[in-house]
Amino acid sequence: MVMAFVKLVNYQHLMPTCYTLDVDLKDVVSPDALQSNDMKVIALKETKKRFEEKFKTGKNRWFFTKLWF
Repeated sequence: MVMAFVKLVNYQHLMPTCYTLDVDLKDVVSPDALQSNDMKVIALKETKKRFEEKFKTGKNRWFFTKLWF
C-alpha cells in the first residue's frame, strides 16, 4: 500500500538531490486542482494510482522504503 499526499510548494524552497523518480504529475496536480476540495481528492487518487503503478514495476525500490529517522 502506498500512502500519497498532495501539497503545493514553492520551487525556490526545494533542495536538489541526486535522486529522481520518473513519475509525471504535472498534468494531475496543478494550482487549479488544489483550489477545491473535490478536485484535490481526485488529484490525490490519481497520484496514488501512479505511484502504485511505479511500485508494481519493481524499479526505484529505494523510494518506497521506510525512512529510519
